[in-house]
Amino acid sequence: MDKPPPPFEQLTALVADDETLDQAVALTEALNAIPDLQKWLREQRQHVVRTLHERDGISYTDMAPHLGVKPERVSGIARGHSRSPRQKATQED
Repeated sequence: MDKPPPPFEQLTALVADDETLDQAVALTEALNAIPDLQKWLREQRQHVVRTLHERDGISYTDMAPHLGVKPERVSGIARGHSRSPRQKATQED
């Protein structure tokens, strides 16, 4: 993979210059922060889905095709349910 997926393209700045120990440290810190990033993204998505439903009256059925999931899953997102059990991250990497 030459570059990160579109929402994260700014991370290429971490490897823009010649390879250094500082780059390795920054990349390690980014990797270790992924569980926190996932938690934040889930919380933000839940907030947006709930707001669209409560404030704008958009049904879960209408949201589902845009999110690529079934209406039941959108309902679960709004309630803060995860599809899989969360695992504790390790600091070994």
